[in-house]
Amino acid sequence: MKQEKLLFLNPVTLLFLGAAPALGASTDVRAALGMSAAVLGVLLCSALVLGLLRKLIPEDARLPAALLVVAGFASMAQLLLQAFLPSAFAMLGFYAAVLAVDLLLFGSAENSMEQGLGRGLLNALLSGLCFTVFVLILAALRELFGAASFAGSPVEALKDYKIPLLTQASGGLIVFAVLLAVVNRLFPVQSGMGALTRAAAGLAPEDKEA
Repeated sequence: MKQEKLLFLNPVTLLFLGAAPALGASTDVRAALGMSAAVLGVLLCSALVLGLLRKLIPEDARLPAALLVVAGFASMAQLLLQAFLPSAFAMLGFYAAVLAVDLLLFGSAENSMEQGLGRGLLNALLSGLCFTVFVLILAALRELFGAASFAGSPVEALKDYKIPLLTQASGGLIVFAVLLAVVNRLFPVQSGMGALTRAAAGLAPEDKEA
């Protein structure tokens, strides 16, 4: 992978990994911050632990190990959110638990065992920052134009122009699609990037033409 642009490498926009928590946490900027902090923390902690233990874990046991480590740190993140950010935890609700079974976290954790500690931590950091940038933009747009507020504070200038649909699930999908179109326009897919999508789907390179 020669081009390493932050939004271009975003697993949410490139492979739709983490799309469920991204949409669930994007109704309010405060919820988006809480989810982003949880995702970044789980990514970094999982990469650190699995990177240190990579030589001790047999290759056949790497996926189960990644599942256990990610689920453990995701549970810790839920408890920390509930203890220190109860308002954000209440807004996230079900989606805080989704982190324990999220492919974005599993993929990053498994990569840490394959790439080593340093590279694994770097990729985890980039993935977490990409997720944060995307979710905060998504949440800001939905809250500003859907609820005429920002982080819970009313924005009087938009009060008469708000679109309640944007605060609903269907509205979230609309904004998500618009952002994807913008990202794809700014960062068009290069020749080498199709291989990542095919690899994530378990397809061989020659399957692209089929």
